[in-house]
Parts: sequence; structure tokens; C-alpha cells
Amino acid sequence: MRRPLRLSRKVYRSCLLAALSAALICIGIFAGFAYNQVCLENARNLREEAVYIAQAVELSGVAYLEKLSPEDGSRVTWIAADGQVLYDTWVPAEAMGNHGGRAEVRQALEEGSGQSSRYSDTLAERTNNYALRIADGSVVRFSVTQASNLSLLQSAALPTLAALALVAGLTLLLAARTARDMVEPINRIDLQAPLESQTYEELRPLVRRIGTQNQQIRDQMKHLTQEHEEQDRYRREFTANVSHELKTPLTSISGFAEIIRDGLVRPEDVPRFAGNIHKEALRLITLVGDIIKITQMDDKQLPIQREQLDLRALCADVLEHLQPAADSAGVKIFLEGESQWVSGARQIADEMIYNLCDNAIKYNRPGGTVCVRLEPREEEAVALSVEDTGIGIPQEHQGRVFERFYRVDKNRSREIGGTGLGLSIVKHGALYHGAALYLDSTPGVGTKITVVFPRHRPEQTQ
Repeated sequence: MRRPLRLSRKVYRSCLLAALSAALICIGIFAGFAYNQVCLENARNLREEAVYIAQAVELSGVAYLEKLSPEDGSRVTWIAADGQVLYDTWVPAEAMGNHGGRAEVRQALEEGSGQSSRYSDTLAERTNNYALRIADGSVVRFSVTQASNLSLLQSAALPTLAALALVAGLTLLLAARTARDMVEPINRIDLQAPLESQTYEELRPLVRRIGTQNQQIRDQMKHLTQEHEEQDRYRREFTANVSHELKTPLTSISGFAEIIRDGLVRPEDVPRFAGNIHKEALRLITLVGDIIKITQMDDKQLPIQREQLDLRALCADVLEHLQPAADSAGVKIFLEGESQWVSGARQIADEMIYNLCDNAIKYNRPGGTVCVRLEPREEEAVALSVEDTGIGIPQEHQGRVFERFYRVDKNRSREIGGTGLGLSIVKHGALYHGAALYLDSTPGVGTKITVVFPRHRPEQTQ
């Protein structure tokens, strides 16, 4: 499990790092500057004291030197012109070697004064020497031991650590306050209306994205609500239409059967009444079958398999099946165009063609024609059109003829056995195949419905 991020911890670390770095840099700069000032001050004091001691030695000689205490950290050495040590406040003169080669002594003999500095790694101390030549030609050297910068820092370690601890504590308080102040405007952002919230300029892109996403969510919710309401309306209309359409043939069947049962029909009229019952039963069976098909299309539950279809062959089969109905209605049917192949579902494509042609025959007039035409459209489409010379569809009804159970002339539709679902099945079939659907109709002239399928040649399929 990933550890959750905490802004206060990150702010504290950043502030602590910055504060400690600044403190250490300041301490280092201050220590260097202070050490340099101490060195300059010590050098000045060293020269002044060396001059004073040299004058005293000129006046009193060894008597003055014997009065000096070796415990004050300073050292005085009196050296003859030949380098022989005459007196030293720390070590007996006879125990010391010739000092004529020392840099400060040699410089004093030559120039009147000389200085040098030597560092001891063992003691971590620096010894500063200043030598002066006096009147008799000898040299008086005054030496002072000074602590190094490192030793000064070591001696100041405890105060430094205390200062750093104080800095860390103050940084913790500052970081906690800073984190709280940083988070507070973020927590005040109104996620329902983020663009109206006052926040950091750096967060404006994020706030705008939240606002955009909120608007998208609202639009999607509105669309889903409208879609749900639309589907609910369709469902209610569908239920009402189904109930009505089922009730009509059932009422007729029930009425005819009741009359026959009660013996109110003359024997010679029984076949006619039985024919009416059979006709209404067939109508009911057709209606139920269409309802099942369109429901399966809605739910994508049809047991279908896509394959390469020759639309001309399908049209020829359908027209052959409808030829008796066309002959009975006095309508001539024609098929034009060459074989055109598409990828699709045979059962659905067959239903589409059948319903288009069946409607063209039923709503035609005696002596009329139905022409089924196949023609290519550019390189990637095939147009299948069914054109009749029937009664046509008024302009105000053309936008709704593909709805379920919608009929332009309800009485005529029932007379010819229409269910009101034929063109709705055509519409759903076109959606399944990704086809475009076009309607061109003029009342009293005829109707032409065109379905434009995407083209898929047989050699293009695997």
C-alpha cells in the first residue's frame, strides 16, 4: 500500500533544509570573517607588544626577561646576531639550537623586523612570531599561540548545535503554519462552482479543468436524463400500442368464435366466419413475430452471423416470394442492377428487403409498379432502392413513418393486414449494418426508399 502524501511534511522538509543550509552558510561566513578579524587584531597586538618588549630588553636586559611569566601563553626569545639563543622564557637557552636560520630572525637581522607563522597539526594551533633587531644587533622575538579556525568551531560546537536545534524548532512551527495557510484556500474551493472560488493563481488551470469536467458531467447527466425520459416515453407508447394492436385481432377472434358457439351463424356462413378468425389469427401471429424481431434487435439478441451477402440474390428471393401477392394486387414488380456484395446478417437484410417490398405492394394501386434497383455509390457504398407508384406519404408524416406502430392511414393499414412495424424493422436493420436510410415520397405519385450499405467486396473479407 502506497504511503499517503502529506503537504505539511514536504513543506517542513523543504523549509528545514533551506533554514539549516542558510544557518550553516551564515555560521561559516561569520566564523571565517571573525577568525580573519582576530588574526588581524592579534597581528597588531603582536607587533605592539614586540616593540614594547624589545625596548625593555634594551634597557634592562635579562633582568626584564626573568620577570616575565611563561604561563600567559606568550614566549620571548633573545637571540644573538650569530643566531645563538641568549634567553628564552620557556626553555633554557643552552638546550636550544642556533636560531639564525629561522625566517623571522633572518628577516629581522637583514631588515630590522621580521614575522612568520607556523601551524601545528598535532595541537591544531598556530604560532605567530614577530622579531625586532635592537641596538646591539641582537634580535628579540615575541611569539603568541593562536587557536585555529577549526578549533574555534569545535569549541563553539555546543552553542552551534543549540542554535541549529532552535532553527529546526522554529522551522517546524513555520512549516506547519505555512502548510495550513497553503491548504486552506484549496479546501475552500467549491467543487460545484470552482471558477467562482478565490484560490492561488497557480491552481487556476486545475480549477478550470474541474469546472470543465463538472460541465461535461452536467451535460452528460442531462443527456442521460433526456435519453431515459425518451426511452421511458417510447416504452409507454410501445406498451400501449402493443396492447391495442393485440387487442384488436383478439377481439375479432373472440367475437367471431362467440357467434359460432352460440349458433347464431347459418351453416353456409360458418366457413366465412372461420376464414375471418384465421385471418385475424395470422395477423396476430405476424404482429407477435414482428414485435419479437424488433425487441431482439433492440437488445442485440438476434442469433445472427455476419457474412458476405449478394443483395441481388436476396432481392430476387424476396420478389419471388411476394409475386403471388403482387399478382393479386395487380402490381408489377421489377429488379434492376447487377450483383452487389455487402457484409451483413442475412436474416436482418432479408427482413429489411421483404418489408420494403411488401409495403410497396400493399400501398400501391392496381396497375402500379414496384422497382427494386441496385447500384454502386462511389467505391465504398451500395444503394438499394425500392420505388413504387402508390399512394405516397404526406410531408407531415414522413418524419415519423419509421416509428413503431406509426401508420399514416390506420384504417387502410388494418384492412391490408399491416402491423405498423415494417419500416421500424427496416430502420433497426439499417442501424445494424451502418447503412444510411433515405425517404422520398409525393402523395398520389409514389414513394422511394433508399438504403445505402457500406460496400465490402468478397475478396476483401478474410
